[in-house]
Amino acid sequence: MIDVLYTGDRNVFRGFALAVLSLIKYTPEPFRVHFMTVGASWDTNCKPLLEEDFNKIKKVLKEQRPDCEMKYYDVTESFAKHFEYSPNKKPVYSPASMTRLLLTEVIKDVDKLIYLDCDTMVVSSLKAFTELDISNYEMAVSLDFMGHRWVKRDYFNSGVLYINMKMVKESQLFERAIALLKKKRFFFADQTALYKCSTKRLYIPWRFNEQRKIKPDTVIKHFNKGIRPFPFYIYNVKQWNVKKVHSFLKIHYFDDIYDIYDKLFGEYAPLDK
Repeated sequence: MIDVLYTGDRNVFRGFALAVLSLIKYTPEPFRVHFMTVGASWDTNCKPLLEEDFNKIKKVLKEQRPDCEMKYYDVTESFAKHFEYSPNKKPVYSPASMTRLLLTEVIKDVDKLIYLDCDTMVVSSLKAFTELDISNYEMAVSLDFMGHRWVKRDYFNSGVLYINMKMVKESQLFERAIALLKKKRFFFADQTALYKCSTKRLYIPWRFNEQRKIKPDTVIKHFNKGIRPFPFYIYNVKQWNVKKVHSFLKIHYFDDIYDIYDKLFGEYAPLDK
């Protein structure tokens, strides 16, 4: 069983649903989806994704892939204890972006865990991760496309992580990252904290966290921020921004998944078209 974790608040429904649909299509092996959600009392836009909305996606998974599972965790209470008075309580992105740091509190009896942001789409089987040997590493990571040029040469992107759960529990990687965020503010809060606190990481090719164009060997497409240099322009097109995915990114790879989404969830949470 391949264990996969997504996190987010109520605003990630479209991304999470699309991500799961891509997982269903491109990973034939049995998998278990874990979803951690959170609310932040100090941010009116950050509310937990309701379990009834989670169950809309779970129902589709069980119908299409009865060999797979989904689990829901609301960690709002624990999140508040850690971050309500943190200098990072209002990061550049939503407070919910830090939810992944609580993963060792709720995910038990899992040896290896693939963490994926909700703005990712599976392009080919996640089995490719399981073929990586991370027995001597806390996690496998890919370089951040822009950050490794502008921040540090080995600065990685935390939107895709292949985590050795036994080792991170022993090293208390995530607990130490939380402790750091309670003391010092960072621009990219949890990503930088994980970068500073992790010591045993395996760098893997961008095909596991493709932050630009989809290539023949891509496993995960990550719809994160990018730059167009001429003229200089910062863009942030997500997979649910279908019109811009087509017109700006020139990506039509997921059109069949968009059609499936429209039939299943289009009336409840329409995509941007």
